Amino acid sequence: MVLTSKEIDAYESDGYFVQHNALSQDAVEHLLSCTMDFQTQTHPGHVLEKDGKTHRAFHGCHLYDDTYNELIRAPQFLIPAQQLLHDNVYIHQLKVNVKQAFSGEMWPWHQDYIYWRNEDNIPTANIVSVMIFLDDIDEFNGPLFFIPGSHTIGCVDASKAADAPKGWEGNVSASLTYQIDAPLVTRLVKKGGLFSATGKKGTAVWFHGNLVHASPPNISPHNRRIVILTYNAVSNIPTTQPQNLRPEFLNGRDYRPLVTQDAGQLAQPA
Repeated sequence: MVLTSKEIDAYESDGYFVQHNALSQDAVEHLLSCTMDFQTQTHPGHVLEKDGKTHRAFHGCHLYDDTYNELIRAPQFLIPAQQLLHDNVYIHQLKVNVKQAFSGEMWPWHQDYIYWRNEDNIPTANIVSVMIFLDDIDEFNGPLFFIPGSHTIGCVDASKAADAPKGWEGNVSASLTYQIDAPLVTRLVKKGGLFSATGKKGTAVWFHGNLVHASPPNISPHNRRIVILTYNAVSNIPTTQPQNLRPEFLNGRDYRPLVTQDAGQLAQPA
């Protein structure tokens, strides 16, 4: 559960590292069972694809589901987050990106921190995300693409996309509010190359808030469901709230430091 110096060095130089077997298969199946139940429920943070019927993402699941509330406190995630941010942490955001077979849409090239800075007033990029695979992910079912080292350019002041939906909906749609343009992506890839986040269910990938990433549509017959936990340092909370405050399922406002707890099977790596 405690990160090695090699993992920390990879995070600092490449902007990401892979944590193999972070969750057991039983734990993954338990999370999947809860996630499938969400499709029959109505919550404000549930987002649909452009077709208006296929689920794209479930946001803020820890606010209404006990299993996800336990997940954010599982030691194999909470302890590394504290190490990487050198502080106690809380959950700024949690989401399950569904990307269903045949119908899961793309996520354009972007950085995450610009949303937290511009929309939530998070003052610095001392914030980290961990992506947990709920399905086996390969090159066919829409994996996340990273540009290694791209976090070192800092937060790019991207203009708002003209076709992005207004309000917070633009932050979670296939037409994202803030996108990295093609010329910059080309230059970054020429320098750093590309990394495709693939692996077995239960794999976790940690990544920096300024790491440039994207994912293609899922046209395969296999689902690609992932959980993304975003931990923020308690010393990095907003000093003021924005005028247009985003909902709590996107902008966590419980700043109390999380404490590890016995999360049952969720706390048991494979």
